[in-house]
Amino acid sequence: MKDIVLNKLVENGFNSPKILVLGDCMLDIYLDGACKRLAPDVAVPVLDVQSVQQCLGGAANAITNLSNMGAVVSIITMLGNDSSAQTIVQQLKQQHVDISGIIYNDSCQTLTKTRLLRESQCLLRYDIGKNYQFSPMLLKQYLANVKAVLPTVDIIFIADYDKGNIPDELIELLYQEQQKDPKIIAVDSKDYYKYRCLKPDLIKPNYEEARKILGQEEEDDRIAQALQWSESLCVVSNARWVTLTMDKDGVILFRKDSEPKYYSVPVLKNGNFSGAGDTFLTTLCLAYFNRLDHDIAISLSIRAAQIGIKKSGTAYCSCQELARQLDNNDNKVVVDLNDLEVLCNDVRKEQRIVFTNGCFDIFHAGHAHYLCAAKSHGDILIVGINTDESITRLKGSSRPVNTLADRIQVLRALEAVDYIVPFGDEFSDTPISVLEKVRPHIFVKGEEYTNETMAEESLLHLLGTKLVYIKHIHKQSTSKIIKRVQEQGGQFLKKIG
Repeated sequence: MKDIVLNKLVENGFNSPKILVLGDCMLDIYLDGACKRLAPDVAVPVLDVQSVQQCLGGAANAITNLSNMGAVVSIITMLGNDSSAQTIVQQLKQQHVDISGIIYNDSCQTLTKTRLLRESQCLLRYDIGKNYQFSPMLLKQYLANVKAVLPTVDIIFIADYDKGNIPDELIELLYQEQQKDPKIIAVDSKDYYKYRCLKPDLIKPNYEEARKILGQEEEDDRIAQALQWSESLCVVSNARWVTLTMDKDGVILFRKDSEPKYYSVPVLKNGNFSGAGDTFLTTLCLAYFNRLDHDIAISLSIRAAQIGIKKSGTAYCSCQELARQLDNNDNKVVVDLNDLEVLCNDVRKEQRIVFTNGCFDIFHAGHAHYLCAAKSHGDILIVGINTDESITRLKGSSRPVNTLADRIQVLRALEAVDYIVPFGDEFSDTPISVLEKVRPHIFVKGEEYTNETMAEESLLHLLGTKLVYIKHIHKQSTSKIIKRVQEQGGQFLKKIG
Protein backbone atom coordinates (compact mmCIF):
# COMPACT_ATOMS: atom_id res chain seq x y z
CA MET A 1 0.00 0.00 0.00
CA LYS A 2 2.85 2.39 0.84
CA ASP A 3 4.35 1.83 -2.63
CA ILE A 4 1.03 2.62 -4.32
CA VAL A 5 0.63 5.84 -2.31
CA LEU A 6 4.22 6.91 -3.07
CA ASN A 7 3.82 6.19 -6.79
CA LYS A 8 0.63 8.23 -6.93
CA LEU A 9 2.28 11.11 -5.08
CA VAL A 10 5.14 11.15 -7.60
CA GLU A 11 2.88 10.68 -10.61
CA ASN A 12 0.68 13.57 -9.47
CA GLY A 13 3.63 15.94 -9.21
CA PHE A 14 4.37 15.83 -5.47
CA ASN A 15 1.15 17.79 -4.75
CA SER A 16 2.35 20.66 -6.99
CA PRO A 17 3.92 23.03 -4.45
CA LYS A 18 4.45 26.67 -5.39
CA ILE A 19 8.16 27.45 -5.59
CA LEU A 20 10.10 30.68 -6.00
CA VAL A 21 13.48 30.15 -7.67
CA LEU A 22 16.21 32.73 -7.08
CA GLY A 23 19.63 32.61 -8.67
CA ASP A 24 21.76 32.76 -11.78
CA CYS A 25 20.11 31.58 -14.99
CA MET A 26 22.31 30.41 -17.86
CA LEU A 27 21.95 29.06 -21.38
CA ASP A 28 23.75 25.80 -22.24
CA ILE A 29 24.44 25.25 -25.94
CA TYR A 30 25.66 21.90 -27.32
CA LEU A 31 27.19 21.80 -30.81
CA ASP A 32 27.69 18.16 -31.81
CA GLY A 33 29.24 16.88 -35.01
CA ALA A 34 32.15 15.20 -36.74
CA CYS A 35 35.79 16.28 -36.62
CA LYS A 36 37.68 14.66 -39.49
CA ARG A 37 39.73 17.40 -41.15
CA LEU A 38 42.01 20.37 -40.55
CA ALA A 39 41.27 23.92 -41.64
CA PRO A 40 43.67 24.71 -44.52
CA ASP A 41 44.25 28.31 -43.42
CA VAL A 42 45.17 27.80 -39.75
CA ALA A 43 45.77 24.01 -39.52
CA VAL A 44 43.34 23.43 -36.62
CA PRO A 45 40.66 20.72 -36.39
CA VAL A 46 37.30 21.64 -37.96
CA LEU A 47 34.07 20.57 -36.26
CA ASP A 48 31.35 19.99 -38.84
CA VAL A 49 28.28 20.72 -36.70
CA GLN A 50 25.42 18.27 -37.26
CA SER A 51 23.14 19.17 -34.37
CA VAL A 52 22.55 22.17 -32.11
CA GLN A 53 20.83 21.83 -28.74
CA GLN A 54 19.96 24.73 -26.44
CA CYS A 55 19.18 23.89 -22.81
CA LEU A 56 18.42 25.87 -19.68
CA GLY A 57 21.35 25.90 -17.26
CA GLY A 58 22.13 27.08 -13.75
CA ALA A 59 19.04 28.22 -11.86
CA ALA A 60 17.06 27.76 -15.07
CA ASN A 61 17.90 24.05 -15.09
CA ALA A 62 16.63 23.79 -11.53
CA ILE A 63 13.40 25.31 -12.86
CA THR A 64 13.27 22.72 -15.66
CA ASN A 65 13.52 19.96 -13.08
CA LEU A 66 10.99 21.50 -10.70
CA SER A 67 8.39 22.23 -13.37
CA ASN A 68 8.77 18.77 -14.93
CA MET A 69 8.30 17.29 -11.47
CA GLY A 70 4.95 19.06 -11.13
CA ALA A 71 5.84 22.21 -9.16
CA VAL A 72 4.30 25.59 -9.93
CA VAL A 73 7.36 27.77 -10.42
CA SER A 74 8.08 31.50 -10.37
CA ILE A 75 11.50 32.93 -11.22
CA ILE A 76 12.95 36.25 -10.12
CA THR A 77 16.35 36.96 -11.62
CA MET A 78 18.38 39.36 -13.73
CA LEU A 79 19.36 38.62 -17.33
CA GLY A 80 21.13 40.56 -20.01
CA ASN A 81 19.04 42.12 -22.73
CA ASP A 82 20.20 39.81 -25.52
CA SER A 83 19.35 36.79 -27.67
CA SER A 84 20.40 34.29 -24.98
CA ALA A 85 17.96 35.90 -22.57
CA GLN A 86 15.23 35.64 -25.19
CA THR A 87 15.94 31.92 -25.62
CA ILE A 88 15.84 31.34 -21.85
CA VAL A 89 12.57 33.22 -21.48
CA GLN A 90 10.99 31.40 -24.41
CA GLN A 91 11.85 28.01 -22.94
CA LEU A 92 10.59 29.06 -19.50
CA LYS A 93 7.29 30.13 -21.07
CA GLN A 94 6.96 26.72 -22.67
CA GLN A 95 7.21 25.23 -19.16
CA HIS A 96 4.46 27.59 -17.91
CA VAL A 97 6.85 29.31 -15.51
CA ASP A 98 5.87 32.73 -14.12
CA ILE A 99 8.51 35.02 -15.64
CA SER A 100 6.96 38.35 -14.62
CA GLY A 101 9.71 38.85 -12.03
CA ILE A 102 12.60 38.75 -14.54
CA ILE A 103 14.42 42.04 -15.01
CA TYR A 104 16.80 42.89 -17.85
CA ASN A 105 20.07 44.82 -17.70
CA ASP A 106 21.47 46.35 -20.89
CA SER A 107 24.88 46.52 -19.23
CA CYS A 108 25.18 42.73 -18.74
CA GLN A 109 25.48 39.71 -20.99
CA THR A 110 23.39 36.64 -20.22
CA LEU A 111 25.65 33.82 -19.08
CA THR A 112 26.00 31.39 -21.99
CA LYS A 113 28.08 28.20 -21.98
CA THR A 114 28.75 26.58 -25.36
CA ARG A 115 30.15 23.06 -25.54
CA LEU A 116 31.73 21.68 -28.72
CA LEU A 117 31.17 17.94 -28.96
CA ARG A 118 32.58 15.28 -31.24
CA GLU A 119 30.18 12.35 -31.30
CA SER A 120 28.87 13.38 -27.85
CA GLN A 121 32.38 13.78 -26.34
CA CYS A 122 33.16 17.30 -25.18
CA LEU A 123 36.18 18.87 -26.89
CA LEU A 124 35.94 22.46 -25.68
CA ARG A 125 33.69 24.83 -23.73
CA TYR A 126 33.62 28.58 -24.16
CA ASP A 127 31.65 31.01 -21.99
CA ILE A 128 30.06 34.39 -22.67
CA GLY A 129 29.13 36.76 -19.85
CA LYS A 130 30.54 37.47 -16.40
CA ASN A 131 28.84 38.57 -13.20
CA TYR A 132 25.45 40.26 -13.24
CA GLN A 133 25.57 43.79 -11.81
CA PHE A 134 22.67 45.61 -10.11
CA SER A 135 22.24 49.35 -10.36
CA PRO A 136 20.48 50.91 -7.32
CA MET A 137 17.27 51.24 -9.34
CA LEU A 138 17.33 47.63 -10.59
CA LEU A 139 18.16 46.31 -7.12
CA LYS A 140 15.16 48.14 -5.67
CA GLN A 141 12.93 46.65 -8.38
CA TYR A 142 14.41 43.19 -7.84
CA LEU A 143 13.81 43.21 -4.07
CA ALA A 144 10.29 44.53 -4.55
CA ASN A 145 9.54 41.67 -6.94
CA VAL A 146 10.79 39.13 -4.42
CA LYS A 147 8.83 40.62 -1.53
CA ALA A 148 5.61 40.63 -3.59
CA VAL A 149 5.88 36.93 -4.49
CA LEU A 150 7.00 35.48 -1.14
CA PRO A 151 3.53 35.30 0.51
CA THR A 152 2.24 33.15 -2.39
CA VAL A 153 4.86 30.36 -2.34
CA ASP A 154 5.59 27.26 -0.25
CA ILE A 155 9.30 26.87 -1.03
CA ILE A 156 12.24 29.17 -1.77
CA PHE A 157 14.87 27.49 -3.96
CA ILE A 158 18.19 29.34 -4.22
CA ALA A 159 20.62 28.38 -7.01
CA ASP A 160 23.65 30.55 -6.32
CA TYR A 161 26.47 30.23 -8.86
CA ASP A 162 28.22 33.32 -7.48
CA LYS A 163 27.35 35.32 -10.60
CA GLY A 164 25.70 38.26 -8.86
CA ASN A 165 22.01 37.37 -8.64
CA ILE A 166 22.07 36.81 -4.86
CA PRO A 167 23.13 40.16 -3.39
CA ASP A 168 23.48 40.61 0.39
CA GLU A 169 20.35 42.76 0.39
CA LEU A 170 18.32 39.79 -0.85
CA ILE A 171 19.53 37.55 1.98
CA GLU A 172 18.66 40.25 4.49
CA LEU A 173 15.18 40.58 2.98
CA LEU A 174 14.65 36.80 3.14
CA TYR A 175 15.82 36.76 6.75
CA GLN A 176 13.31 39.46 7.72
CA GLU A 177 10.45 37.75 5.88
CA GLN A 178 11.29 34.34 7.41
CA GLN A 179 10.65 35.79 10.85
CA LYS A 180 7.09 36.65 9.79
CA ASP A 181 6.16 33.77 7.49
CA PRO A 182 8.67 30.87 7.39
CA LYS A 183 9.08 28.94 4.14
CA ILE A 184 11.02 25.81 3.26
CA ILE A 185 14.40 26.96 1.94
CA ALA A 186 16.70 24.88 -0.24
CA VAL A 187 20.12 26.24 -1.17
CA ASP A 188 22.68 25.18 -3.77
CA SER A 189 25.78 27.36 -3.43
CA LYS A 190 29.55 27.35 -3.15
CA ASP A 191 29.35 29.46 0.02
CA TYR A 192 26.84 28.20 2.58
CA TYR A 193 28.08 30.34 5.44
CA LYS A 194 26.36 33.45 4.09
CA TYR A 195 23.00 31.62 4.22
CA ARG A 196 23.29 30.32 7.78
CA CYS A 197 21.08 33.14 9.09
CA LEU A 198 18.23 31.67 7.02
CA LYS A 199 18.58 28.24 8.70
CA PRO A 200 18.01 26.46 5.37
CA ASP A 201 16.15 23.17 5.37
CA LEU A 202 18.30 21.65 2.62
CA ILE A 203 21.74 22.27 1.17
CA LYS A 204 23.71 20.16 -1.32
CA PRO A 205 27.48 20.60 -1.40
CA ASN A 206 29.46 18.18 -3.51
CA TYR A 207 32.68 16.63 -2.21
CA GLU A 208 34.99 19.31 -3.64
CA GLU A 209 32.81 22.15 -2.32
CA ALA A 210 32.62 20.59 1.15
CA ARG A 211 36.36 19.96 1.19
CA LYS A 212 37.12 23.59 0.35
CA ILE A 213 34.55 24.92 2.82
CA LEU A 214 36.22 22.97 5.63
CA GLY A 215 39.79 23.50 4.40
CA GLN A 216 40.51 19.76 4.00
CA GLU A 217 42.93 17.94 1.71
CA GLU A 218 41.55 15.18 -0.50
CA GLU A 219 42.08 11.65 0.86
CA ASP A 220 41.99 8.30 -0.94
CA ASP A 221 38.94 7.08 0.94
CA ARG A 222 36.56 9.96 0.22
CA ILE A 223 33.58 8.24 1.86
CA ALA A 224 35.31 7.67 5.18
CA GLN A 225 36.67 11.22 5.10
CA ALA A 226 33.30 12.81 4.31
CA LEU A 227 31.55 10.87 7.07
CA GLN A 228 33.67 12.83 9.55
CA TRP A 229 32.41 16.19 8.29
CA SER A 230 28.81 16.06 9.51
CA GLU A 231 29.02 18.27 12.56
CA SER A 232 31.27 20.86 10.89
CA LEU A 233 29.05 21.21 7.82
CA CYS A 234 25.94 21.56 9.97
CA VAL A 235 27.63 24.26 12.07
CA VAL A 236 28.87 26.20 9.03
CA SER A 237 25.55 26.09 7.21
CA ASN A 238 23.07 25.91 10.10
CA ALA A 239 21.04 23.63 7.80
CA ARG A 240 18.62 20.90 8.89
CA TRP A 241 19.64 18.47 6.13
CA VAL A 242 23.05 18.49 4.47
CA THR A 243 23.29 16.15 1.48
CA LEU A 244 26.86 15.70 0.34
CA THR A 245 27.10 14.23 -3.16
CA MET A 246 30.21 12.39 -4.36
CA ASP A 247 29.32 11.27 -7.90
CA LYS A 248 30.02 7.52 -8.24
CA ASP A 249 30.99 7.33 -4.55
CA GLY A 250 27.41 8.00 -3.47
CA VAL A 251 25.62 10.41 -1.13
CA ILE A 252 25.95 11.18 2.58
CA LEU A 253 23.04 12.69 4.50
CA PHE A 254 23.75 14.73 7.62
CA ARG A 255 20.77 15.68 9.78
CA LYS A 256 20.94 17.73 12.94
CA ASP A 257 21.18 15.55 16.02
CA SER A 258 21.50 12.37 13.93
CA GLU A 259 24.34 10.14 12.82
CA PRO A 260 25.48 10.64 9.19
CA LYS A 261 24.09 8.08 6.79
CA TYR A 262 25.71 6.83 3.58
CA TYR A 263 23.83 5.86 0.39
CA SER A 264 25.47 4.11 -2.54
CA VAL A 265 24.49 4.88 -6.13
CA PRO A 266 24.41 2.70 -9.27
CA VAL A 267 27.53 3.14 -11.38
CA LEU A 268 26.99 4.73 -14.79
CA LYS A 269 29.99 4.59 -17.09
CA ASN A 270 28.40 6.79 -19.74
CA GLY A 271 26.03 9.71 -19.56
CA ASN A 272 25.78 13.45 -19.36
CA PHE A 273 26.40 14.41 -15.75
CA SER A 274 25.93 18.16 -16.27
CA GLY A 275 22.95 19.25 -14.18
CA ALA A 276 22.57 15.95 -12.31
CA GLY A 277 23.05 17.76 -8.99
CA ASP A 278 20.09 20.01 -9.83
CA THR A 279 17.94 16.96 -10.52
CA PHE A 280 18.97 15.41 -7.22
CA LEU A 281 18.32 18.51 -5.09
CA THR A 282 15.03 19.50 -6.73
CA THR A 283 13.62 16.01 -6.21
CA LEU A 284 14.84 16.00 -2.62
CA CYS A 285 13.21 19.38 -2.08
CA LEU A 286 9.83 18.10 -3.28
CA ALA A 287 10.13 14.94 -1.18
CA TYR A 288 11.01 17.07 1.86
CA PHE A 289 7.99 19.31 1.25
CA ASN A 290 5.79 16.20 1.34
CA ARG A 291 7.41 15.04 4.60
CA LEU A 292 8.68 11.78 3.13
CA ASP A 293 10.98 9.62 5.21
CA HIS A 294 14.61 10.62 4.65
CA ASP A 295 15.56 7.20 3.24
CA ILE A 296 12.73 7.35 0.70
CA ALA A 297 13.55 10.96 -0.13
CA ILE A 298 17.20 10.18 -0.89
CA SER A 299 16.28 7.06 -2.87
CA LEU A 300 13.86 9.04 -5.05
CA SER A 301 16.45 11.76 -5.60
CA ILE A 302 19.13 9.26 -6.65
CA ARG A 303 16.71 7.59 -9.08
CA ALA A 304 15.73 10.94 -10.59
CA ALA A 305 19.37 11.93 -11.07
CA GLN A 306 20.10 8.59 -12.76
CA ILE A 307 17.23 9.20 -15.20
CA GLY A 308 18.54 12.69 -15.95
CA ILE A 309 22.11 11.53 -16.52
CA LYS A 310 21.00 9.18 -19.31
CA LYS A 311 19.64 12.09 -21.37
CA SER A 312 21.45 14.20 -23.91
CA GLY A 313 21.92 17.85 -22.98
CA THR A 314 21.60 19.08 -19.40
CA ALA A 315 20.13 16.53 -16.99
CA TYR A 316 16.54 16.68 -15.78
CA CYS A 317 13.76 14.26 -14.83
CA SER A 318 9.95 14.42 -14.97
CA CYS A 319 7.52 13.08 -12.39
CA GLN A 320 6.06 10.76 -15.05
CA GLU A 321 9.49 9.27 -15.77
CA LEU A 322 10.19 8.75 -12.08
CA ALA A 323 6.73 7.27 -11.45
CA ARG A 324 7.11 4.95 -14.41
CA GLN A 325 10.37 3.61 -13.03
CA LEU A 326 8.76 3.07 -9.63
CA ASP A 327 5.76 1.34 -11.22
CA ASN A 328 7.86 -0.86 -13.44
CA ASN A 329 10.31 -1.73 -10.71
CA ASP A 330 12.93 -1.63 -13.47
CA ASN A 331 10.90 -4.02 -15.64
CA LYS A 332 11.85 -3.24 -19.21
CA VAL A 333 9.38 -5.51 -21.00
CA VAL A 334 6.28 -3.95 -22.61
CA VAL A 335 3.80 -6.43 -24.08
CA ASP A 336 0.64 -4.34 -24.56
CA LEU A 337 1.00 -2.04 -27.60
CA ASN A 338 -1.47 0.48 -26.14
CA ASP A 339 0.73 0.78 -23.04
CA LEU A 340 3.71 1.16 -25.36
CA GLU A 341 2.02 4.02 -27.20
CA VAL A 342 1.24 5.87 -23.96
CA LEU A 343 4.81 5.40 -22.76
CA CYS A 344 6.32 6.65 -26.02
CA ASN A 345 3.98 9.64 -26.26
CA ASP A 346 5.23 10.70 -22.85
CA VAL A 347 8.90 10.00 -23.52
CA ARG A 348 8.90 11.64 -26.96
CA LYS A 349 8.22 15.08 -25.48
CA GLU A 350 11.60 15.12 -23.81
CA GLN A 351 13.87 12.46 -25.35
CA ARG A 352 14.93 11.04 -28.70
CA ILE A 353 13.66 7.50 -29.20
CA VAL A 354 15.75 4.92 -31.04
CA PHE A 355 14.17 1.68 -32.22
CA THR A 356 15.74 -1.48 -33.54
CA ASN A 357 14.66 -5.09 -33.79
CA GLY A 358 16.02 -8.59 -34.21
CA CYS A 359 15.98 -12.20 -33.01
CA PHE A 360 18.97 -11.96 -30.60
CA ASP A 361 18.99 -15.75 -30.40
CA ILE A 362 22.55 -16.61 -29.33
CA PHE A 363 23.78 -13.35 -27.86
CA HIS A 364 27.33 -12.45 -28.89
CA ALA A 365 29.80 -9.55 -29.10
CA GLY A 366 28.25 -8.35 -32.34
CA HIS A 367 24.89 -7.91 -30.62
CA ALA A 368 26.49 -5.97 -27.76
CA HIS A 369 28.33 -3.67 -30.16
CA TYR A 370 25.21 -3.17 -32.25
CA LEU A 371 22.91 -2.26 -29.34
CA CYS A 372 25.42 0.12 -27.74
CA ALA A 373 25.91 1.83 -31.11
CA ALA A 374 22.14 2.07 -31.54
CA LYS A 375 21.70 3.68 -28.11
CA SER A 376 24.36 6.30 -28.94
CA HIS A 377 22.00 7.83 -31.51
CA GLY A 378 19.41 8.94 -28.95
CA ASP A 379 18.22 8.84 -25.35
CA ILE A 380 15.86 5.85 -25.15
CA LEU A 381 16.50 2.54 -26.93
CA ILE A 382 13.48 0.33 -27.58
CA VAL A 383 14.27 -3.14 -28.90
CA GLY A 384 11.71 -5.23 -30.77
CA ILE A 385 12.38 -8.95 -30.37
CA ASN A 386 10.83 -11.68 -32.51
CA THR A 387 8.70 -14.30 -30.78
CA ASP A 388 9.73 -17.95 -30.97
CA GLU A 389 7.06 -18.70 -33.58
CA SER A 390 8.17 -15.73 -35.66
CA ILE A 391 11.81 -16.88 -35.66
CA THR A 392 10.78 -20.38 -36.67
CA ARG A 393 8.88 -18.96 -39.63
CA LEU A 394 11.85 -16.80 -40.62
CA LYS A 395 14.81 -19.09 -39.79
CA GLY A 396 13.46 -22.63 -39.99
CA SER A 397 12.40 -25.38 -37.61
CA SER A 398 15.77 -25.55 -35.80
CA ARG A 399 15.49 -22.00 -34.56
CA PRO A 400 15.39 -20.33 -32.14
CA VAL A 401 18.03 -22.03 -30.06
CA ASN A 402 16.95 -19.99 -26.99
CA THR A 403 13.39 -19.28 -25.94
CA LEU A 404 11.85 -15.81 -25.94
CA ALA A 405 11.97 -15.66 -22.13
CA ASP A 406 15.69 -16.46 -22.12
CA ARG A 407 16.45 -13.99 -24.90
CA ILE A 408 14.53 -11.25 -23.10
CA GLN A 409 16.41 -11.98 -19.86
CA VAL A 410 19.72 -11.31 -21.62
CA LEU A 411 18.50 -8.02 -23.12
CA ARG A 412 17.08 -6.88 -19.78
CA ALA A 413 20.55 -7.08 -18.26
CA LEU A 414 21.98 -4.59 -20.76
CA GLU A 415 22.29 -0.99 -19.64
CA ALA A 416 21.91 0.23 -23.23
CA VAL A 417 18.43 -1.29 -23.57
CA ASP A 418 15.58 0.70 -22.02
CA TYR A 419 12.52 -1.26 -23.22
CA ILE A 420 11.89 -4.60 -24.93
CA VAL A 421 8.83 -5.34 -27.05
CA PRO A 422 8.08 -8.87 -28.34
CA PHE A 423 6.47 -8.94 -31.80
CA GLY A 424 5.52 -11.27 -34.63
CA ASP A 425 2.30 -13.22 -35.26
CA GLU A 426 0.69 -15.31 -37.97
CA PHE A 427 -0.17 -12.15 -39.92
CA SER A 428 3.23 -10.42 -39.90
CA ASP A 429 6.80 -11.00 -38.76
CA THR A 430 7.77 -7.34 -39.25
CA PRO A 431 7.80 -4.73 -36.46
CA ILE A 432 5.41 -2.42 -38.37
CA SER A 433 2.65 -2.61 -35.74
CA VAL A 434 5.20 -1.71 -33.05
CA LEU A 435 6.66 1.16 -35.09
CA GLU A 436 3.19 2.65 -35.51
CA LYS A 437 2.96 2.97 -31.72
CA VAL A 438 6.58 3.95 -31.03
CA ARG A 439 7.02 6.49 -33.88
CA PRO A 440 10.78 6.63 -33.20
CA HIS A 441 13.11 9.47 -34.10
CA ILE A 442 15.75 6.95 -35.25
CA PHE A 443 15.37 3.45 -36.73
CA VAL A 444 18.54 1.36 -36.65
CA LYS A 445 19.40 -1.65 -38.81
CA GLY A 446 22.57 -3.61 -39.54
CA GLU A 447 24.70 -2.74 -42.53
CA GLU A 448 23.55 -5.84 -44.46
CA TYR A 449 20.21 -4.10 -45.05
CA THR A 450 21.81 -1.07 -46.73
CA ASN A 451 20.91 -2.14 -50.25
CA GLU A 452 17.73 -4.04 -49.39
CA THR A 453 14.15 -2.79 -49.50
CA MET A 454 12.54 -3.27 -46.09
CA ALA A 455 8.83 -3.61 -45.44
CA GLU A 456 9.08 -0.83 -42.85
CA GLU A 457 10.57 1.82 -45.16
CA SER A 458 7.34 3.44 -46.36
CA LEU A 459 6.10 3.77 -42.78
CA LEU A 460 9.43 5.23 -41.64
CA HIS A 461 9.21 7.82 -44.42
CA LEU A 462 5.66 8.70 -43.37
CA LEU A 463 6.72 9.06 -39.72
CA GLY A 464 9.75 11.20 -40.59
CA THR A 465 12.01 8.64 -38.89
CA LYS A 466 15.71 8.73 -39.71
CA LEU A 467 17.18 5.40 -40.88
CA VAL A 468 20.68 4.59 -39.58
CA TYR A 469 22.83 1.59 -40.57
CA ILE A 470 25.41 0.16 -38.17
CA LYS A 471 28.47 -1.86 -39.14
CA HIS A 472 28.71 -5.42 -37.90
CA ILE A 473 31.67 -7.02 -36.15
CA HIS A 474 33.37 -9.43 -38.55
CA LYS A 475 32.32 -13.10 -38.22
CA GLN A 476 29.86 -12.32 -35.44
CA SER A 477 26.33 -13.59 -36.13
CA THR A 478 24.12 -16.28 -34.66
CA SER A 479 24.08 -18.22 -37.93
CA LYS A 480 27.87 -18.13 -38.24
CA ILE A 481 28.33 -19.22 -34.63
CA ILE A 482 25.97 -22.16 -35.13
CA LYS A 483 27.79 -23.09 -38.33
CA ARG A 484 31.22 -22.99 -36.61
CA VAL A 485 29.98 -25.15 -33.72
CA GLN A 486 28.45 -27.70 -36.06
CA GLU A 487 31.51 -27.86 -38.32
CA GLN A 488 34.00 -28.15 -35.45
CA GLY A 489 31.98 -30.32 -33.11
CA GLY A 490 30.02 -32.38 -35.58
CA GLN A 491 26.85 -31.73 -33.54
CA PHE A 492 23.68 -29.83 -34.15
CA LEU A 493 22.59 -27.12 -31.74
CA LYS A 494 19.11 -27.91 -30.53
CA LYS A 495 16.36 -25.77 -29.18
CA ILE A 496 16.15 -25.44 -25.43
CA GLY A 497 12.95 -27.19 -24.38
